[in-house]
Amino acid sequence: MTETYFKVWEIAKKELYSFIKLYNISKINYTFEEYFNYIVQKNKIKLLPHHFSDKAILGLTLIDNLGISFSYEISSISSRQNFTKCHELGHLILKHSGTVFAENTQNKDQQETEANYFSSFILMPDIVLLTKIFYQKKTFQETKLELKVSTQAFELRLNELLIHQGNIPSNTAKKLVKSYITGSNKPISKAFASIKDKIISEYESIYIDDIDRLRILISTKGFITQLDIPSLSDIEFQKTIQALQNIEVKTYYNQGFAVFYSWHTDFFTEDESLRKAKLIHYDLTQKRTSN
Repeated sequence: MTETYFKVWEIAKKELYSFIKLYNISKINYTFEEYFNYIVQKNKIKLLPHHFSDKAILGLTLIDNLGISFSYEISSISSRQNFTKCHELGHLILKHSGTVFAENTQNKDQQETEANYFSSFILMPDIVLLTKIFYQKKTFQETKLELKVSTQAFELRLNELLIHQGNIPSNTAKKLVKSYITGSNKPISKAFASIKDKIISEYESIYIDDIDRLRILISTKGFITQLDIPSLSDIEFQKTIQALQNIEVKTYYNQGFAVFYSWHTDFFTEDESLRKAKLIHYDLTQKRTSN
Protein backbone atom coordinates (compact mmCIF):
# COMPACT_ATOMS: atom_id res chain seq x y z
CA MET A 1 0.00 0.00 0.00
CA THR A 2 2.93 2.35 0.62
CA GLU A 3 3.94 2.06 -3.04
CA THR A 4 0.41 2.98 -4.16
CA TYR A 5 0.32 5.90 -1.72
CA PHE A 6 3.48 7.48 -3.11
CA LYS A 7 2.64 6.67 -6.72
CA VAL A 8 -0.61 8.63 -6.45
CA TRP A 9 0.93 11.35 -4.27
CA GLU A 10 3.59 12.11 -6.90
CA ILE A 11 0.90 12.69 -9.53
CA ALA A 12 -1.42 14.63 -7.23
CA LYS A 13 1.45 16.73 -5.88
CA LYS A 14 2.59 17.83 -9.32
CA GLU A 15 -0.98 18.53 -10.43
CA LEU A 16 -2.11 20.42 -7.36
CA TYR A 17 1.06 22.28 -6.38
CA SER A 18 1.46 23.49 -9.97
CA PHE A 19 -2.10 24.80 -9.87
CA ILE A 20 -1.60 26.49 -6.49
CA LYS A 21 1.56 28.22 -7.73
CA LEU A 22 0.20 29.19 -11.14
CA TYR A 23 -2.91 30.78 -9.69
CA ASN A 24 -1.36 32.04 -6.44
CA ILE A 25 -3.86 30.09 -4.35
CA SER A 26 -3.69 30.87 -0.64
CA LYS A 27 -2.52 27.92 1.45
CA ILE A 28 -4.34 29.47 4.40
CA ASN A 29 -7.71 29.69 2.64
CA TYR A 30 -7.30 26.63 0.41
CA THR A 31 -10.22 24.34 -0.35
CA PHE A 32 -10.45 21.67 -3.06
CA GLU A 33 -13.10 23.61 -4.98
CA GLU A 34 -10.85 25.94 -7.01
CA TYR A 35 -8.79 23.08 -8.42
CA PHE A 36 -11.83 20.85 -8.89
CA ASN A 37 -13.82 23.55 -10.70
CA TYR A 38 -10.81 24.39 -12.87
CA ILE A 39 -10.50 20.78 -14.09
CA VAL A 40 -14.27 20.44 -14.56
CA GLN A 41 -14.39 23.58 -16.71
CA LYS A 42 -11.22 22.72 -18.61
CA ASN A 43 -12.54 19.28 -19.56
CA LYS A 44 -16.18 20.38 -19.93
CA ILE A 45 -17.26 17.77 -17.40
CA LYS A 46 -20.96 17.47 -16.60
CA LEU A 47 -21.53 17.33 -12.83
CA LEU A 48 -24.79 15.58 -11.93
CA PRO A 49 -26.50 14.44 -8.73
CA HIS A 50 -28.06 10.97 -8.56
CA HIS A 51 -29.96 8.97 -5.95
CA PHE A 52 -30.16 5.30 -5.02
CA SER A 53 -32.31 4.45 -2.01
CA ASP A 54 -29.65 2.19 -0.53
CA LYS A 55 -26.73 4.43 -1.57
CA ALA A 56 -25.40 1.52 -3.61
CA ILE A 57 -23.36 3.89 -5.77
CA LEU A 58 -21.76 6.90 -4.11
CA GLY A 59 -20.12 8.21 -7.26
CA LEU A 60 -20.14 7.44 -10.96
CA THR A 61 -17.90 8.50 -13.84
CA LEU A 62 -18.98 8.00 -17.46
CA ILE A 63 -16.64 8.66 -20.39
CA ASP A 64 -17.90 8.34 -23.97
CA ASN A 65 -17.90 10.14 -27.30
CA LEU A 66 -20.31 12.73 -25.87
CA GLY A 67 -17.87 13.73 -23.14
CA ILE A 68 -17.29 13.13 -19.43
CA SER A 69 -19.78 13.18 -16.58
CA PHE A 70 -19.39 12.82 -12.82
CA SER A 71 -22.35 12.09 -10.59
CA TYR A 72 -22.65 11.86 -6.82
CA GLU A 73 -25.23 10.66 -4.29
CA ILE A 74 -27.43 13.67 -3.56
CA SER A 75 -28.54 12.39 -0.15
CA SER A 76 -24.95 12.14 1.14
CA ILE A 77 -23.72 14.83 3.51
CA SER A 78 -21.69 17.58 1.82
CA SER A 79 -18.31 16.30 3.07
CA ARG A 80 -19.08 12.87 1.59
CA GLN A 81 -20.08 14.50 -1.70
CA ASN A 82 -16.81 16.43 -1.70
CA PHE A 83 -14.82 13.23 -1.27
CA THR A 84 -16.81 11.55 -4.04
CA LYS A 85 -16.27 14.45 -6.47
CA CYS A 86 -12.50 14.35 -5.94
CA HIS A 87 -12.54 10.54 -6.12
CA GLU A 88 -14.18 10.66 -9.54
CA LEU A 89 -11.71 13.35 -10.61
CA GLY A 90 -8.95 10.95 -9.59
CA HIS A 91 -10.00 8.41 -12.21
CA LEU A 92 -9.56 11.07 -14.88
CA ILE A 93 -6.28 12.60 -13.69
CA LEU A 94 -4.71 9.20 -12.93
CA LYS A 95 -5.68 8.06 -16.45
CA HIS A 96 -7.39 4.90 -15.24
CA SER A 97 -8.36 2.35 -17.85
CA GLY A 98 -12.06 2.09 -18.57
CA THR A 99 -15.02 4.29 -19.44
CA VAL A 100 -17.28 3.61 -16.45
CA PHE A 101 -16.21 3.90 -12.80
CA ALA A 102 -18.63 3.24 -9.95
CA GLU A 103 -17.70 4.09 -6.37
CA ASN A 104 -19.20 2.18 -3.46
CA THR A 105 -18.00 1.16 -0.03
CA GLN A 106 -17.46 -2.48 -1.08
CA ASN A 107 -15.35 -1.79 -4.18
CA LYS A 108 -11.71 -2.15 -3.13
CA ASP A 109 -9.92 -2.76 -6.44
CA GLN A 110 -6.62 -1.04 -7.25
CA GLN A 111 -8.09 1.82 -9.27
CA GLU A 112 -10.66 2.60 -6.57
CA THR A 113 -7.92 2.62 -3.93
CA GLU A 114 -5.84 4.99 -6.04
CA ALA A 115 -8.86 7.28 -6.56
CA ASN A 116 -9.44 7.34 -2.80
CA TYR A 117 -5.84 8.39 -2.20
CA PHE A 118 -6.10 11.06 -4.88
CA SER A 119 -9.26 12.44 -3.31
CA SER A 120 -7.68 12.69 0.14
CA PHE A 121 -4.59 14.43 -1.29
CA ILE A 122 -6.67 17.02 -3.18
CA LEU A 123 -8.95 17.67 -0.23
CA MET A 124 -6.10 17.79 2.32
CA PRO A 125 -2.69 18.53 0.72
CA ASP A 126 0.44 18.11 2.84
CA ILE A 127 1.47 21.75 2.50
CA VAL A 128 -1.99 22.95 3.58
CA LEU A 129 -2.10 20.60 6.58
CA LEU A 130 1.34 21.82 7.61
CA THR A 131 0.15 25.43 7.35
CA LYS A 132 -2.99 24.88 9.40
CA ILE A 133 -1.77 22.41 12.02
CA PHE A 134 1.86 23.41 12.56
CA TYR A 135 1.94 27.13 11.77
CA GLN A 136 -1.62 28.27 12.55
CA LYS A 137 -2.15 25.81 15.42
CA LYS A 138 -5.67 25.04 14.21
CA THR A 139 -7.71 22.45 16.08
CA PHE A 140 -8.92 19.23 14.47
CA GLN A 141 -12.45 20.59 14.26
CA GLU A 142 -11.38 23.94 12.79
CA THR A 143 -9.24 22.33 10.11
CA LYS A 144 -11.86 19.74 9.26
CA LEU A 145 -14.52 22.41 8.74
CA GLU A 146 -12.23 24.69 6.75
CA LEU A 147 -11.22 21.87 4.39
CA LYS A 148 -14.83 20.65 4.12
CA VAL A 149 -14.06 17.03 4.95
CA SER A 150 -15.53 14.44 7.30
CA THR A 151 -14.04 13.40 10.63
CA GLN A 152 -13.37 9.92 9.25
CA ALA A 153 -11.61 11.17 6.11
CA PHE A 154 -9.49 13.67 8.06
CA GLU A 155 -8.49 11.14 10.71
CA LEU A 156 -7.47 8.58 8.07
CA ARG A 157 -5.54 11.20 6.09
CA LEU A 158 -3.52 12.29 9.13
CA ASN A 159 -2.75 8.69 10.09
CA GLU A 160 -1.49 7.88 6.60
CA LEU A 161 0.55 11.06 6.33
CA LEU A 162 2.33 10.42 9.63
CA ILE A 163 2.95 6.77 8.75
CA HIS A 164 4.12 7.24 5.16
CA GLN A 165 5.75 10.68 5.27
CA GLY A 166 6.94 10.64 8.87
CA ASN A 167 7.87 6.95 9.13
CA ILE A 168 5.95 6.87 12.40
CA PRO A 169 4.66 3.45 13.58
CA SER A 170 0.96 2.93 12.99
CA ASN A 171 0.03 2.67 16.69
CA THR A 172 1.95 5.84 17.53
CA ALA A 173 0.37 7.71 14.62
CA LYS A 174 -3.11 6.70 15.77
CA LYS A 175 -2.39 7.95 19.31
CA LEU A 176 -1.12 11.28 17.99
CA VAL A 177 -4.21 11.75 15.84
CA LYS A 178 -6.60 10.70 18.64
CA SER A 179 -4.89 13.20 20.92
CA TYR A 180 -5.36 15.90 18.27
CA ILE A 181 -9.04 15.00 17.86
CA THR A 182 -9.62 15.35 21.60
CA GLY A 183 -8.10 18.83 21.70
CA SER A 184 -4.33 18.54 22.13
CA ASN A 185 -2.36 20.13 19.29
CA LYS A 186 1.15 19.83 20.78
CA PRO A 187 1.90 16.12 20.11
CA ILE A 188 0.87 16.21 16.45
CA SER A 189 2.51 19.61 15.97
CA LYS A 190 5.76 18.09 17.21
CA ALA A 191 5.35 15.26 14.69
CA PHE A 192 4.80 17.80 11.91
CA ALA A 193 7.96 19.63 13.02
CA SER A 194 9.94 16.49 12.18
CA ILE A 195 8.58 16.35 8.60
CA LYS A 196 8.20 20.10 8.04
CA ASP A 197 11.33 20.48 5.92
CA LYS A 198 10.38 17.50 3.77
CA ILE A 199 6.89 18.86 3.07
CA ILE A 200 8.21 22.32 2.23
CA SER A 201 10.94 20.87 0.02
CA GLU A 202 8.37 18.83 -1.94
CA TYR A 203 6.27 21.95 -2.44
CA GLU A 204 9.21 24.10 -3.52
CA SER A 205 10.47 21.40 -5.91
CA ILE A 206 7.49 22.01 -8.21
CA TYR A 207 8.89 24.51 -10.69
CA ILE A 208 6.63 26.76 -12.74
CA ASP A 209 8.17 28.10 -15.92
CA ASP A 210 7.40 31.76 -16.66
CA ILE A 211 6.05 30.87 -20.08
CA ASP A 212 3.52 28.54 -18.44
CA ARG A 213 2.62 31.28 -15.97
CA LEU A 214 2.15 33.69 -18.89
CA ARG A 215 -0.13 31.28 -20.74
CA ILE A 216 -2.33 30.94 -17.67
CA LEU A 217 -2.46 34.64 -16.82
CA ILE A 218 -2.97 35.80 -20.39
CA SER A 219 -5.80 33.30 -20.94
CA THR A 220 -7.63 34.60 -17.85
CA LYS A 221 -6.73 38.31 -17.72
CA GLY A 222 -6.04 38.97 -21.40
CA PHE A 223 -3.41 41.59 -20.58
CA ILE A 224 -0.30 41.52 -18.38
CA THR A 225 2.83 43.58 -17.71
CA GLN A 226 6.19 43.04 -16.04
CA LEU A 227 4.35 43.65 -12.77
CA ASP A 228 2.74 40.24 -13.27
CA ILE A 229 5.81 38.51 -14.72
CA PRO A 230 9.14 40.37 -14.31
CA SER A 231 10.69 38.26 -17.10
CA LEU A 232 8.53 40.19 -19.56
CA SER A 233 11.28 42.82 -19.66
CA ASP A 234 13.80 40.24 -20.90
CA ILE A 235 14.40 40.30 -24.67
CA GLU A 236 14.89 36.54 -24.97
CA PHE A 237 11.66 35.92 -23.08
CA GLN A 238 9.87 38.32 -25.43
CA LYS A 239 11.13 36.31 -28.40
CA THR A 240 9.62 33.18 -26.86
CA ILE A 241 6.29 34.97 -26.46
CA GLN A 242 6.32 36.11 -30.08
CA ALA A 243 6.27 32.46 -31.16
CA LEU A 244 2.99 31.87 -29.32
CA GLN A 245 -0.29 31.96 -31.20
CA ASN A 246 -2.68 34.90 -30.58
CA ILE A 247 -0.32 36.51 -28.05
CA GLU A 248 1.53 39.75 -28.71
CA VAL A 249 4.20 41.60 -26.76
CA LYS A 250 5.23 45.27 -26.91
CA THR A 251 7.05 47.97 -24.94
CA TYR A 252 5.75 51.42 -24.07
CA TYR A 253 8.60 53.82 -23.21
CA ASN A 254 8.18 57.38 -21.99
CA GLN A 255 9.94 59.76 -19.56
CA GLY A 256 12.77 57.32 -19.00
CA PHE A 257 10.51 54.49 -17.87
CA ALA A 258 9.23 51.46 -19.75
CA VAL A 259 6.17 49.26 -19.43
CA PHE A 260 6.60 45.85 -21.00
CA TYR A 261 3.22 44.38 -21.83
CA SER A 262 1.63 41.40 -23.51
CA TRP A 263 -1.96 40.72 -24.55
CA HIS A 264 -4.16 38.03 -26.02
CA THR A 265 -5.66 39.12 -29.33
CA ASP A 266 -8.97 37.41 -28.47
CA PHE A 267 -9.33 39.85 -25.56
CA PHE A 268 -7.90 43.16 -26.73
CA THR A 269 -6.82 44.98 -29.89
CA GLU A 270 -3.35 46.50 -30.18
CA ASP A 271 -4.76 50.00 -29.58
CA GLU A 272 -6.69 48.89 -26.50
CA SER A 273 -3.59 47.22 -25.10
CA LEU A 274 -1.51 50.32 -25.69
CA ARG A 275 -4.07 52.43 -23.80
CA LYS A 276 -3.91 50.03 -20.88
CA ALA A 277 -0.10 50.15 -20.93
CA LYS A 278 -0.16 53.97 -20.92
CA LEU A 279 -2.50 54.03 -17.91
CA ILE A 280 -0.21 51.67 -16.01
CA HIS A 281 2.79 53.75 -17.04
CA TYR A 282 1.06 56.89 -15.72
CA ASP A 283 0.21 55.24 -12.38
CA LEU A 284 3.76 53.97 -11.94
CA THR A 285 5.40 57.28 -12.81
CA GLN A 286 3.07 59.09 -10.38
CA LYS A 287 4.05 56.70 -7.60
CA ARG A 288 7.74 57.17 -8.39
CA THR A 289 7.32 60.96 -8.31
CA SER A 290 5.42 60.93 -5.00
CA ASN A 291 8.11 58.75 -3.41
